[in-house]
Amino acid sequence: MTSTLAIHLGPSLAHAAIDKDGRIDLIALGGDQAGMPMVLHVDAEGAVVAGRLATERGRKEPQGLLEDPIGILADSQTVEVAGRTMTGEVLLAHLLAQVHAQSVQVLDGAPDETLVVLTAGGPDQSVYAAAAQRALMGKVEFVNETRAWSAMATHGPSNTDSELSGVLGGLFWKRHGDAPAAPKVRVTRQDLGHDAPATTRVPQPPPSVISVGSRSVFEEAAPVSLRRKRRSPWMILAFLAVLGLGIVAVLAATGGQEKAPLVVAPATSTSTSTTSTTTTLAPTTTLAVVEETTTSTSTTTSTTTTTTTTTTTLPPLGQVTMAPVGILLDALESDRNMVAFGDAADDVLLIFEEAFGAPDSDTGWSENATCFAPMVRTVTYGDKEIVFADQDIDDGEPGIGATFEQWYVSGPWAVDSSIWTLSRIGIGSTVADIRMAYPDNFSIELAIDGDLSGFFIFDSTGSGDGIRGLSNTTEDTGIVLDLWAGDVCSRVLS
Repeated sequence: MTSTLAIHLGPSLAHAAIDKDGRIDLIALGGDQAGMPMVLHVDAEGAVVAGRLATERGRKEPQGLLEDPIGILADSQTVEVAGRTMTGEVLLAHLLAQVHAQSVQVLDGAPDETLVVLTAGGPDQSVYAAAAQRALMGKVEFVNETRAWSAMATHGPSNTDSELSGVLGGLFWKRHGDAPAAPKVRVTRQDLGHDAPATTRVPQPPPSVISVGSRSVFEEAAPVSLRRKRRSPWMILAFLAVLGLGIVAVLAATGGQEKAPLVVAPATSTSTSTTSTTTTLAPTTTLAVVEETTTSTSTTTSTTTTTTTTTTTLPPLGQVTMAPVGILLDALESDRNMVAFGDAADDVLLIFEEAFGAPDSDTGWSENATCFAPMVRTVTYGDKEIVFADQDIDDGEPGIGATFEQWYVSGPWAVDSSIWTLSRIGIGSTVADIRMAYPDNFSIELAIDGDLSGFFIFDSTGSGDGIRGLSNTTEDTGIVLDLWAGDVCSRVLS
């Protein structure tokens, strides 16, 4: 069945709910509570955060705190905060992006449809639509709050908190459409002289709340320069060294075959009796409890020792593995192939043709204003773009001496495409996932000043010239939307 996510930005709280498999549930946006505070905070650099984090920062920097943004935008199209003028479109985009990102994290996947309930007396639908587009939410449907309330009163349970009528009513409106404007005239049993039957309708249970507890720590990352740099030859050697160690460990654990998701766990000491249960998810952390019993001839002593063992279960690698120095094909096979930046374009095209077949599109050699080479050629295989560059166009026909210089991936989430880095970062991963996988070599900043999307960079070698990408927000709940490596063409356009 199609799943529908509803979002309602109310006067004091924002709510989200999901209609999936015939069941409607609220989504916990406030830790263990359904509502997220409708509060924004803007710091001196122009970075905007929403919800509980905004409230916390507002205690330290009250001049950047903005409360009741919907009420303020009802009277004005712009807002002055922390010495900056921000449009209603940008402020709504931050709120929608935060609610949408946290909902996707709780649901562990994107909904099929998104419905935004327009607050009565708030900004126009055109402002919401522009904000939803800026928040990278995809196709969004809108419904007025009054129509959602009417659907709630007609089709929903009667014992629901009034603050939830907007978001839940939106889902009932999506199910049933507009409620009738007035009761239809009909002949009743009383009109015919009979007693009215006792009602047998069982009230519907109120929607449940998905409580997921604390999901993010929102730690400040140390600033790291994101300037473009040229690659050094040692990068490929360093990556291959890291890759070699990783592959050896994987093959040792799997016997050379990947028939099930890889489980990497630190060695544990042997005891008399050990019981351990590991749940295979991707990627998760489980705790094992080890009980040790010691028995002697004269006395019997029972000692229980609790040992915390971290077991990380990773999803399987696919045909393509993303690397900061190129693309690794068939990483877990004995004939794996590292296609590195700087390799001859003709050789790389033959390798990719053998691996993927004919390309879906090919631009041919042409000039491109977003690239830093005289001539480039982009070849597309599904959601993978491969960019070749000809740095010297005075040597005859375009393409002579050209090399492989960039890859770019977007589209389906990695759990479906199996396109990952070795540390299992891909499309659909969160900013928190990257921070955990690359704690020492990860940085993120606003992609465009005054916008809310994030531009990040990470790598496994510490070179600072690694894999780049875009997320819908810079917060830990932000979702990875694009990934690329190689700097011949710019992917961040203002």
